[in-house]
Amino acid sequence: MPSLRVLRQRKAPPWFWWGLGLGLLLLALAVWALLSTYREREQRFRHQVEGELQAIGQLQVRSVAEWRERQTSQAMGLADDSAFAQLVARWIQLPGLEQEAPVRERLRILEERSLYTAAYLMDARGNLLLTSGGEVLGLAPQAEINALTRALAQDEPVLVEPRGDAFFAFPFFSVLVPLYDGSTALGGIWLVKDVRATLYPILDFWPTRSQTAESFLVQRTGEEVLVLSPLKHRPDPPMTLRLSMSHTDNPAVQAFSGSRGIVYGRDDRGQPVLAAVNAVPDTPWVLISQVHVEEALGNHMQREWLALSLPVSLVVVLAGLAATYWQWRARRRESALKQELERNMRWLESAQQAASVGFFAWDAQNQEFFLSRIARQIYGLPATGRIGLRTWVDALHPDDRKSVLARHGKSLEERLPLSAQYRIVRPCDRQQRWVQVWGEFEGQATPGSNAWLTGTVQDITERKQTEEQLASYRAALETQVRMDPLTLVANRRALDEALASECKRALRGGAPLALLMIDVDHFKAYNDHYGHVQGDQCLRQVAQALSASVGREGEMVARYGGEEFAVLLPHTTLEQAVEQAERVRHAISALGLAHACAPSGQHVTVSIGVACLEPHHHALANPSADVGVAAHALLEQADSALYEAKKAGRDRVTAYTAAPAPHAVEA
Repeated sequence: MPSLRVLRQRKAPPWFWWGLGLGLLLLALAVWALLSTYREREQRFRHQVEGELQAIGQLQVRSVAEWRERQTSQAMGLADDSAFAQLVARWIQLPGLEQEAPVRERLRILEERSLYTAAYLMDARGNLLLTSGGEVLGLAPQAEINALTRALAQDEPVLVEPRGDAFFAFPFFSVLVPLYDGSTALGGIWLVKDVRATLYPILDFWPTRSQTAESFLVQRTGEEVLVLSPLKHRPDPPMTLRLSMSHTDNPAVQAFSGSRGIVYGRDDRGQPVLAAVNAVPDTPWVLISQVHVEEALGNHMQREWLALSLPVSLVVVLAGLAATYWQWRARRRESALKQELERNMRWLESAQQAASVGFFAWDAQNQEFFLSRIARQIYGLPATGRIGLRTWVDALHPDDRKSVLARHGKSLEERLPLSAQYRIVRPCDRQQRWVQVWGEFEGQATPGSNAWLTGTVQDITERKQTEEQLASYRAALETQVRMDPLTLVANRRALDEALASECKRALRGGAPLALLMIDVDHFKAYNDHYGHVQGDQCLRQVAQALSASVGREGEMVARYGGEEFAVLLPHTTLEQAVEQAERVRHAISALGLAHACAPSGQHVTVSIGVACLEPHHHALANPSADVGVAAHALLEQADSALYEAKKAGRDRVTAYTAAPAPHAVEA
């Protein structure tokens, strides 16, 4: 055995140093490769978690926005309900159980069908008058009184944001609906929603199992941020937690400093969180969806460090075995990530199914669509993941196909976000449906690069049908507003609108416009003798006779007020109008309505004043004549002629010649 001195004198062979250097180089390359892989996988996983969190936040924002939109739509429908306003007006004029019962029944229907916690009838000063349970005394909270004042001034419902008040033992959301009987303000309806039962459950939805994940609404009040909904880890009541704007690392404070999308910060307990910040459209609310960073990323980072340290330690011993083991671990991890991704996709699809929303992806290079199961059900297409461009085009409604293709083409060419509503014809059952599509492009807008359009599609057929029904309902209400309920002819409001329109047309086109002012002779004496019921019947018969005497386009019979009527005659000269007035007078006499108190006869007669707007005189005298001035002058002339007819003995027609001095004439 060589001595120690001999061993010290021996030199290592060259291949040893070459092998050592090559081993160190391989070790460095292996470590560098492993670190790069770890960073790439960690970044990919982080983006995946952030994308899932953002998708969940957007789904919840849409649900909250739809909840608020439902409250507004229901309130608008109630504000346009003239029948309900008339019920309230009758009860106010004649208080009593008979008039009160239908009003209480309508309030009860609001509470039961529209899921309102309470519905109060208020006067314009904020005094509570009635609920579904009966009369109530007291004054509404000041916030609701102020909101009712704004609602009456704007003639549209006003919302009061969720808040707590001693009036109720729970946090509530208010909608103040103005009530008008014609032009008279009756007060309003105070609709109350318990947000614990209607709004908060929307925020509880979370498609993944998590111990720390939560969503909540916030709103800025001065230099503080008010948390509107309860938090998981806090037992205190909702809307009591306030965060100072000085806590700049809190996601809720960052939201009101302009941050949107994914942010990192610390919650009210100082825990690091990952949060999605989304503003709720048309509201002062911001929705925060957050999860602890440790739960979202910590376990993954620990597993990745373990996967890194084990191959590194094995590389030191045997590079080949370490590489093989690392590859096996990578494949195992990839399989686990795929399974996790599949689970998340199933959760996402379940959430989309609950919201009736499908997703799609458009491969511009291969001219193919990838549709989710919900999207295929909406389009009525076969159960295959990919469809060609031709199949999608054939599903478009023929009347919308050109505009839809043009919009998609512009969005594709300019890489703009896509938002469209259009009709489709489902191939499976040939049903016509409405869909709403949102989409955004991914990829570089450079020649040769593949671009993907990804987005969502939603069936909005029922919403469109509801909108059409509401439009029809509004049109019917508009017709009722312009009709006299007693005589079923046009009322004063409709006459004023038609007169202004016809005056404008006459001044512009040069055609004459005539107006008849008609008064039932001695109608006060008729009412006193026969009673108001028979008087109303007399007015209805007179209105029917007047309606039968006109028939050309644009001609209108209107009740001007009391026993006075007006007939608007476009394209009619003064001489033609006088002839028409004589026919009307004879038609009323021919009715033979008995009038025992008439001094000049035994039946009902009318006096008629005739006036005519001659545009060729009027316009030449004043080319810039105001339509309102011309309409007012025509009314005054017809009324003046009516006065002359009554002064001359009634039961006659008088045309306007000069403006006489006004005098009182017995009705």
